[in-house]
Amino acid sequence: MGRAIFNPTVIDYKTPPLPEDQLRKVFKKYDTNNDNLLSKEELKKAFEYLGSIIPGFRANRGLHHADANKDGYINEREMDELVKYAVRVGFGIRA
Repeated sequence: MGRAIFNPTVIDYKTPPLPEDQLRKVFKKYDTNNDNLLSKEELKKAFEYLGSIIPGFRANRGLHHADANKDGYINEREMDELVKYAVRVGFGIRA
């Protein structure tokens, strides 16, 4: 019997891709404590809403790619990199 291969780079959205401005709105919506920072848990919930089958992994990778000051949160200045990451892995409209 063959073994399943885990490939976290596979696009894993259930909903249609979104434009970048819509992705930004989704991420901001999940800033549930309104501190203008996205925590790992808030990112996980946002990626879950976006249809990720592995939202915890996506949250970790989003932090890795966008958290320039390495404080464990995505701030307003880092949001562009988070959106770019989300588009790159398949949550945004592709050309």
